[in-house]
Amino acid sequence: MIINIKYYVITILAIFLAIGVGIFIGIMLDGQDLITEQQQQLVVQLQNEFDQIKEIQTDQQLRINILNEEKDKNLKFIETVYPEAIKNKLNNLNIVILENEDYSYYSLIDTFKKAGANSVTNILIKDSFLISSQEEATRIAKKLNLSQNSIENTQSEIITYLCNSLITADKDKINILKELNLVDFLENIELPTDHVIIASGSLTEEKSRLNNVDLSIVNFLKQKKIPLSVVEKTSIAHSTIQEFKKMRVSTVDNADTLVGKVSIIMVIGGKEGNFGEKPTAEALMPE
Repeated sequence: MIINIKYYVITILAIFLAIGVGIFIGIMLDGQDLITEQQQQLVVQLQNEFDQIKEIQTDQQLRINILNEEKDKNLKFIETVYPEAIKNKLNNLNIVILENEDYSYYSLIDTFKKAGANSVTNILIKDSFLISSQEEATRIAKKLNLSQNSIENTQSEIITYLCNSLITADKDKINILKELNLVDFLENIELPTDHVIIASGSLTEEKSRLNNVDLSIVNFLKQKKIPLSVVEKTSIAHSTIQEFKKMRVSTVDNADTLVGKVSIIMVIGGKEGNFGEKPTAEALMPE
């Protein structure tokens, strides 16, 4: 009798266990179908989004192609009218370009000559122009016959030497600076200058040269009421245009472009402002 009861209990438990396993398997199969359906829906959604992105990309590429065509047309137009736009704009003017060793602006010489300038002198202000030691200051002071040989006084004197040579056509002074390896130039200098171009831009953030040389030159020339402007290329490691802008000097920050070169010539002709493509510019070019 006891054996029979155990048999029935085990049988009932086995039946319920089988039912439970069956239910579990059924739920799992339904769950797999649901997951599969969700995955299929996700694939369809991703495919639709991909198609939309591809369509947008195609539209954007067409837009880019149109803009590139317009750009090429504009460049062709600028190249065509450029010679006429600058012709005879600088007749009989003596232009001096003061540049540093970081960036060359030699290409501006050809631009100014095509605009009719009487002469264009490119003077390289060497890194040694910024006096870095008392020994160097003493050597320079002796050559220039200065009464004081402090670094500060000598630095001020060579700036005065350079600027006065540009203003008074004293070639002896600028030749002395060349002998001292402070400046360099290749062509014959025609002085006095009618307009000074300060070529800015730096490879480093260090501002000793900017503060003690470039800004001092600008300040001296402004006091003497000598026409000047500051130019810079579009690709410069560290722009210094903002510092000159604070001094109320006209600037052009895209001097390596045809538009920028036209702007420079217009500035030399009397237009004032800050022009170019960088955030410091107030307009692309003078009106």
